Amino acid sequence: MPFTLDNGLKQGLLAIAVFSIAFTGSPAIAQAPKEKPDLVEVLVPPPDSELYCKNIAEAASDARVKWQTWKMISLEASLRDRIAELQRKEQDFETWVERREELLSEVEDQVVSIIGRMRPEAAAAQLATTDEEAAVGVLLKLKARVASSILDEMDPARAAQLTQSMMGIANPDIQRSF
Repeated sequence: MPFTLDNGLKQGLLAIAVFSIAFTGSPAIAQAPKEKPDLVEVLVPPPDSELYCKNIAEAASDARVKWQTWKMISLEASLRDRIAELQRKEQDFETWVERREELLSEVEDQVVSIIGRMRPEAAAAQLATTDEEAAVGVLLKLKARVASSILDEMDPARAAQLTQSMMGIANPDIQRSF
């Protein structure tokens, strides 16, 4: 006996087909099969060197930061040492300037004027017997022409010694006041 559908069954199947089309939005279309890729990807583990680098990256970064910190501390310490050395030299220079000023102020103007009015031979004999600082102080306060004539009459070794002391004390750029 052939299978026949009655009217109610036909309407029910038709309603189901319409209902399935309405909710899917479009009638079912057969899709083409997906193409298979030509190449098959094979997962290869990274080489040991790459794994090693990844594993120690954080430790290497920490070590680099520590080294840079140590280097900065070392540079800061050497900078402090250099500053301290420059401050010591500045104090030495200030002491030297004070000594020079004291030396120049110790020599009285009367002694300078007496030595300046003496004959060069007699003045050379007087300055040859005085201590070096006093002789240098007197020569610095004398006019250049008078001082040179006195040094000319002195023993060459003593004159050279006094001249070197004068060069260490006197600054040629500064004018002397008489």
